[in-house]
Amino acid sequence: MVRLRAPDGCPWDREQTQKSLLKYLLEESTEVIEAVQAGDQPHVCEELGDVLLQIVFHAQVAKEAGDFTIAEVIDGIAAKLVRRHPHVFGEGSAATPEAVSILWDQIKKEEKAQKGIVEKPKSVLDKVSRALSPLMRAQELQVKAAKVGFDWPTADGVLDKVREEITELEVEMKANHTEKFQAELGDLFFALVNLARHAGVEAELAMIGANAKFERRFRRVEELAGGGEAMKNKTLQQLDLFWDEVKREEGR
Repeated sequence: MVRLRAPDGCPWDREQTQKSLLKYLLEESTEVIEAVQAGDQPHVCEELGDVLLQIVFHAQVAKEAGDFTIAEVIDGIAAKLVRRHPHVFGEGSAATPEAVSILWDQIKKEEKAQKGIVEKPKSVLDKVSRALSPLMRAQELQVKAAKVGFDWPTADGVLDKVREEITELEVEMKANHTEKFQAELGDLFFALVNLARHAGVEAELAMIGANAKFERRFRRVEELAGGGEAMKNKTLQQLDLFWDEVKREEGR
């Protein structure tokens, strides 16, 4: 990366900044998730390398600016892992994943206190980053609200809420109220994320999986139809038959 960023290196690599690289970090991370979900280990290995490249790239840009180096990144996370696992590297105790989570949060608070960082949030939701994707942010907002008791006691209540939102969505769709329909659609998405959370599912991962499945099946439909252009000459019923065939091929 040092060579690529050198004056006589690669023009594209030289002009990159941490901000310009963010989209690639997100893309590569998503591709790791898709590879893991597909159970394609050689692909997982390759995509992890691509993510590592992004980390090295960011660190090199920062080094050139005099901010930090890749060594500091690695040393920092290694020290944090030791510091936040006293039940492994020290005299602490945490026998369950839940206990580990509580201990982790406690140590984070102590670290901030030592740095003189006093957190006085106006709301429990203040800590939810606005940089998250809409699905991830929705789930994090719900998690924070649930921690102070604002939550459905069971998933059944959330499922009822989903049905309620679908009914309200249908009303606005039939009335052709675009703005109200959009609002109700957002409410439905939010309720579905809540349902995912209650089921112990990450909504973002579910959506990534659904996108990958649709893409895989659609590409196969294209193949069966003779290509994208040939699809234009097929009826929807014919394409549906191809879709059903693809599902049968996948055993679903």
